[in-house]
Amino acid sequence: MDDRQFEKRMELLKKSYDRLESQLDPEAIFAQIEAENATQQAQETEATQKPPSRWQKPAVWIACIASVLLVGVLVSSYVINPSTFVQTAEQEQEKAYDEWLSNFTKEYKEKREQMRKELDIPEKEFSEIALVQTTDNEVNSLPKRKELFQGVQNKNNNFLNSLAKNTLDNLQTPREQIQLIETYGNLMSFEESYYFYSGYSYPAEEIANYYSNKLVQYEKVLSQKPKSLPADLNKLIATAKEQYLELQYNGQSYSFRPNPVFGKDAPEYIERLHPNVLGYFKYLATGSLLVGGDLLYSIEDSATILRLYEKTLVADKSTETDNFNVLKGEFENTWLAIFKGTETNPIRTKTGQFKPEYMDLLTKIANGGYGEAMRKTAQLILDEIKLTGQSKTLEQLTTYDIWMGILYLREDTFMQTDDGTTSIEINEGWIEQTKSLYDEYVKTKNDAIIETLNPINIVSLFLYANGIGDRDIAQRLLTDDLDINTVVQFDGMENFKALYEMGGSSLSIRTIVKGAAQGVIGQQLSFELIPVVTENGEQHYLISAINE
Repeated sequence: MDDRQFEKRMELLKKSYDRLESQLDPEAIFAQIEAENATQQAQETEATQKPPSRWQKPAVWIACIASVLLVGVLVSSYVINPSTFVQTAEQEQEKAYDEWLSNFTKEYKEKREQMRKELDIPEKEFSEIALVQTTDNEVNSLPKRKELFQGVQNKNNNFLNSLAKNTLDNLQTPREQIQLIETYGNLMSFEESYYFYSGYSYPAEEIANYYSNKLVQYEKVLSQKPKSLPADLNKLIATAKEQYLELQYNGQSYSFRPNPVFGKDAPEYIERLHPNVLGYFKYLATGSLLVGGDLLYSIEDSATILRLYEKTLVADKSTETDNFNVLKGEFENTWLAIFKGTETNPIRTKTGQFKPEYMDLLTKIANGGYGEAMRKTAQLILDEIKLTGQSKTLEQLTTYDIWMGILYLREDTFMQTDDGTTSIEINEGWIEQTKSLYDEYVKTKNDAIIETLNPINIVSLFLYANGIGDRDIAQRLLTDDLDINTVVQFDGMENFKALYEMGGSSLSIRTIVKGAAQGVIGQQLSFELIPVVTENGEQHYLISAINE
């Protein structure tokens, strides 16, 4: 008990005594007892004529004092004992927390030193690693959080144990984390595999970055590729290898990257990871496939890696995570580079003709050799080149079109995009909405309905009208120089899967054909639209060209 607590306790006792003194006046008690005693003596004298005992008055004093003491004990028991009990409980809680903290701190220091030695990092540099620094700060703050954590522990008896375990888990080396896969079943679910990846990737990259920074002093030696390396460098490479970190060269510099899945030393139990999560691990192992605008690997190797990315992007529905968006960007930009070519990998000869190897690549992509997402795009480009020697689809191709390939496989509903373009899934709801628009126009013959439609609705109305054989209304949606009789015919809007705006200087909307109708219609229809000025000076859109 400190001085402040002692003073508060004494003040409390004084107040209790003051109340007791006012309620139990000894003089009043003595007077009352004397009066009652006199009455009793008179009655006893009349009855027995027995003289009063000489012990009678002292007995009264003793009874009085006993009464005062008894009341004091009762009052003090009421006033002091609960505080004493609370004090004791608090002291016990503090003692238990202090003991836990002492034991945990000791265990933390031991685990921390074990990690440092395994990674072979000097203490000063080890403490500056962000992961270690953050965990150290958390542990150092535990004494200040005593009151808070005691309260949580009172509500959850397992809180401190969980806190200790989670903190120690932060000090697992990449090797230890990979070994945790053995604790899972024979085949992990995608969710389990992704949860593992998200916990593993950050610390593994941190350690890899530390070792990569150590390579700077050896860049010249490594670039010369000598038969033997300095002992310190060999030790660094060996230590990194034990953590499944692979030494790589990206054409500009050397670095270590985590590669526990595809490396030659990968453990057998790594196969327990769900195959659809491997795109994330592949990106972790390779980094960006584009360096300085060029492909890091060959076109074939890059396309093979992109096939892994495709499976992951289709399977992962958590589209808001950083991991997903990074992989999405890699997929879009790399495919665009493959289709359009790069400075070191042009797709045309010096005379402007498409290279034979590029045509072979398009054929392989169109046949599904590198996944499903880009098959239709490759086939369309291939067909256009064979027909005219050029490809408008290739010229207008953007990362947005690449992403559409993934969305088709995911069967997502298309929404407004960041660049302002719109994509729509042609489902029953959209067909019904278009039918209502068609019925209203047929009923009123009001051209103002058409003149107020946006391009997406113009194309949708054309698909519906032409699909039910109403060529009159379908023609009203075309410019005068485009004859409805020269346009491909089909028997329903249900034959189409989706439509979306294309980026570029001209406004175009592409409609994707369902597989069952592709033999009749083709894989897609591309609509070119131009603005037309009405008699009253207002502007609306009409379809100026339809390309299969």
